[in-house]
Amino acid sequence: MALFDKITKATQDAVRGAKDLTDVARLNSLISDEQRKIDSWFNQIGKAYYDKHEEEIPEPFAGMCAAIVESEQKISSYNEEIKKIKGSKNCPKCGASNPINSAFCVSCGVPMNSQGEAVPAAQKFCTSCGAAIETGAAFCLSCGEKL
Repeated sequence: MALFDKITKATQDAVRGAKDLTDVARLNSLISDEQRKIDSWFNQIGKAYYDKHEEEIPEPFAGMCAAIVESEQKISSYNEEIKKIKGSKNCPKCGASNPINSAFCVSCGVPMNSQGEAVPAAQKFCTSCGAAIETGAAFCLSCGEKL
């Protein structure tokens, strides 16, 4: 009987230890979740402060805010590189992504040139390929069609 009692106690201790580890892991996970919430709230507070005081940032924060502006400019530049790689351009009117050679926006239909700029309403287009035509041109610069 003594051996059986020792085995039973050892088993109970092992089960209790495993339960304790599980409980600790669960609590650590809950702590991490709450810490992420706190970090998110601090992030939102900082963003709200930045948005409200963007033109008058006090000195202790000026360097950090300048770094934010610099990072935003880099992100914009990187997004432009991505568009070039993908061969796309954004509509200046609605912001929709269009193939680089689109004469019109696929979303709102506004005429666009190859740089993604809106074309003035009086702009003429080639009847053969749809490319914008320069005023006074005798031939289309995209397909060579006689106008």
